[in-house]
Amino acid sequence: MKYAPLFEPIRVGNLTLKNRFVMAPMSTHMAHDGLVTSEEVAYYARRAEGGAAMLIVGSVCIRPDGDFGGQIYIDNDDRIEGLRRLTDAIHQSDCLAMAQIHHSGRETNISTCGYQPVSPSYFEPEIYSVFKAEYDPPRVLTTKETEDYVEYYAQAVRRAKESGFDAVELHCAHGYLICAFMSPLTNKRTDKYGGSFPARMRFVTEIMQRCRELVGDDFPITCRIVGDEMREGGIDMPMSVEISKYLENLGVAAISVSADMYPFVRTVPNMYHKRGINLYLADNVKEAVNIPVMAAGQLNRPDVQLDVIQKGKADIVCIGRPLLADPDYPNKLKEGRIDDITYCIACNKGCHDRTAGERYVKCTMNVRTGRETKDRYRIERAKGQKRVLIAGGGPGGMEAARVLTLRGHKVALYEKEGELGGRLRLAAVPPYKKGYGEAFEQMLRNIRKLNIEVHTGTPVTAKLLGEQRPDVLIVATGSTPIVPAIPGIERSFVVTADDVLAGRVQVGQRVVILGGGSVGAETAHYIMETWPCRVDLVEMRDGIGIDMPQDARICLLKHFDTIFNLHQHISTTVCEIKDHAVVVEKDGNRMELSDIDTVVLAAGAKGNVSLLEEARGIVSEVYVVGDAEHPDDLVKAIRRGFETALAI
Repeated sequence: MKYAPLFEPIRVGNLTLKNRFVMAPMSTHMAHDGLVTSEEVAYYARRAEGGAAMLIVGSVCIRPDGDFGGQIYIDNDDRIEGLRRLTDAIHQSDCLAMAQIHHSGRETNISTCGYQPVSPSYFEPEIYSVFKAEYDPPRVLTTKETEDYVEYYAQAVRRAKESGFDAVELHCAHGYLICAFMSPLTNKRTDKYGGSFPARMRFVTEIMQRCRELVGDDFPITCRIVGDEMREGGIDMPMSVEISKYLENLGVAAISVSADMYPFVRTVPNMYHKRGINLYLADNVKEAVNIPVMAAGQLNRPDVQLDVIQKGKADIVCIGRPLLADPDYPNKLKEGRIDDITYCIACNKGCHDRTAGERYVKCTMNVRTGRETKDRYRIERAKGQKRVLIAGGGPGGMEAARVLTLRGHKVALYEKEGELGGRLRLAAVPPYKKGYGEAFEQMLRNIRKLNIEVHTGTPVTAKLLGEQRPDVLIVATGSTPIVPAIPGIERSFVVTADDVLAGRVQVGQRVVILGGGSVGAETAHYIMETWPCRVDLVEMRDGIGIDMPQDARICLLKHFDTIFNLHQHISTTVCEIKDHAVVVEKDGNRMELSDIDTVVLAAGAKGNVSLLEEARGIVSEVYVVGDAEHPDDLVKAIRRGFETALAI
């Protein structure tokens, strides 16, 4: 088998991992008051069933003052019972369990954890790109308090062992508390815990020594480190090697290599990054130590993973988001069922969007993720077959068609355009957005595998409904661009972002885009990469791309900083479109953008539900899903298609 090297066993301390796949630590935000919930147990149990050798339970917090939100606590012995339920569930599937022992240090805030953050030294909350760090100014730990935190960590490791965990990982990365002591950027202390390299390593040294007193020499303790903090004066690649060698000499069983610090753009790479972007950092450490090295960071395709092992860049592949998209990823790969794998697209919308209102774990490509205990999300055969006509072949309609077919209904999927995909195909057009194209291809593959009846180039009308007489109609007709009431909006050189992204129009040399949300901003990027022109991006809010996930927005704005002919106008309204000119106003002052060849509208969208009136009296059971119901993001469009299919 081509991928056989990924399924060779490996030793980590006294443990034998059955293959090279380890679930990377991720925060699920499922815990309540630090307690393990039944939802979290089911979530991990489902991933254990899928064939990974070991799951790392992410960010198990040693004290409430280190909580960045929704974490499991391991701060007292009362937590052991709940944690034991978790490890028992993981072990039922011949899978090992590791606890990542964590304290946020300065990277939390009073409103989240109820305490002022703590740090080895004062470190002003950063301004990164246009974002101010989400943590409050920290309180500096005294020498005595630092000694107390050594004990907190060690007792947490003891509790982890007593809870049935097979190993622990000390979180020594991303600016969190242990890392903050290691880094010369964040440790300016003059006592025994600061100054020289050995002094900065004293905190983790004492933690390891005390852990050994409590759990013995045989219990595997690993560390996650940062291969590069990517900040001037912080931990860099040579220093990460020095740290790794030091930790190896301390008796660490393995080292996991990650990258970056707040706001974690490279820690959880998104579509703007190439696959395996952080692999060189693991390779850098791998060359210097003789213990297993774990690599992480968008290692989300089989060939990339195989390359890691075959070329010796790392010993273990940590996959987090791929197991959100498909918990059975390892088993499917081992069995050669590659076409059955649902792949992570690195959108970060469900799992890592720090701007999302709901932080509990979810996945764009897998609605069941985070809902493992909810019976209403189980796909079960319907009691009776119904003939369902779906109007609209975008993501909501395609997901509804898939689930309905699995439940035994007879489905006919109609799309007025020449191919399926809807706005999902347009979303894949801007630079670095090919992940949305991959999502479309995966959804299309499912439609074809299930042999679902598809009619493209066929709009659904009252006449067609009368001829087909379906039992159920699902309106998934998407959205239409909002055309704001601006004088001159009807002029011939005014087009929509959809027109541009679909290739229906070409822009001129001077372009004004009305609307700087995600659609307008990404359309601007596409235009600047496609045509030699000047673009003025006008947004009434106080920032560009405000509705984007934070990490993707940071990447986009970084690209914008390098584009000479892109001009951003925030907190600016459009007053009028004149003859090849646009009048805008900011702070009460008007200005005219002149010699404009093309005006592009990106002012939002509204649901297209015109079919509802036509269907009245023809079909009695009607549902609306996706953007037709409410224009929103891909996560919600797919979820509503899934939920509606289960309701029929």
